[in-house]
Amino acid sequence: MIDQETQPGTTPETPPPAPPGSTVPTAVWQVRVRTKLDDLYQQLSGLEAGGASPERVATLRVQLSGVESVLGRSGVVEWLRGGNLEYAWQTIHSVERAMVGLRTPEELLGLLPAYQGAAAQFLKADDKVLTDFDASADAAAPARFQAKVQALLLRYHAASDEFHESVRRLRNRMLGLSVFALVAEVLMVLVQWRSRDVQLLKPPTDAPGVPAWRLLFFVLIAGALGAFISALPSMITSRSGGLPYKLPFQQGLLKLAIGPLVAVVGIMLVIGGLVETTVNSTAALLGVAIVFGAGQQAVTAFADRRASELLTPVTKG
Repeated sequence: MIDQETQPGTTPETPPPAPPGSTVPTAVWQVRVRTKLDDLYQQLSGLEAGGASPERVATLRVQLSGVESVLGRSGVVEWLRGGNLEYAWQTIHSVERAMVGLRTPEELLGLLPAYQGAAAQFLKADDKVLTDFDASADAAAPARFQAKVQALLLRYHAASDEFHESVRRLRNRMLGLSVFALVAEVLMVLVQWRSRDVQLLKPPTDAPGVPAWRLLFFVLIAGALGAFISALPSMITSRSGGLPYKLPFQQGLLKLAIGPLVAVVGIMLVIGGLVETTVNSTAALLGVAIVFGAGQQAVTAFADRRASELLTPVTKG
């Protein structure tokens, strides 16, 4: 969805005037956008000082000023949908591509390695749009060279936008599953509290008078503890890849939410005789719940694999 790389450009010796309507960012992604906006404003001032069309520069400034309106806003719905984030970076991408037409061939030749390096994060090394450049031939055909650079940026930006959209969707799915699991656990406790005829878990021999709902509650806690213990190594070593979606946090939340459910199901299988194990004490029951809670890793492995795939650089070749 959204690219967060800062492509290099010309920086004037004197800073440009502050953009109108500047807004103080309130989120990490807004800080990145604010930084990128300031950089582009400086590049536009440098291009204008270098002889670029004032009308075209003014048009691009107006286009960038539209991004100012999405900074400083934050909310749960927008956090899930990512509309402001997408609009901000796609507008920035559009301005970056338009600025190619304002640069001289010499400037583009100097910036080309940086463009290619940024694009290589999302495109395969043998992608024609990435490799179809020749310094001598490009210098002799400025218009064609500009078109090739714009095509490179267009492909790079599209791949980057698609990547970030996939990450956002994965985050939303993991968050939805986590909320569903937590709601299911709360409902299980409430239903067991109100229903005395059906018991999901049979009290052990050393606690015959313990209410079924209270026993279920402690099993859920034990399952969450097991999930936390098993997820701790991956949560510590996980990296977000500089993305604003906090995938490692969402992975950890999903494990903590799924672990208690897995523990309850496992205990029910044990009590039902489907597993050749018996629990005759509260300590043994909670210990088995911890073991089953740690087993959430087998259930949430699909989310871990998908997150790892997304955060792994594009396969070269």
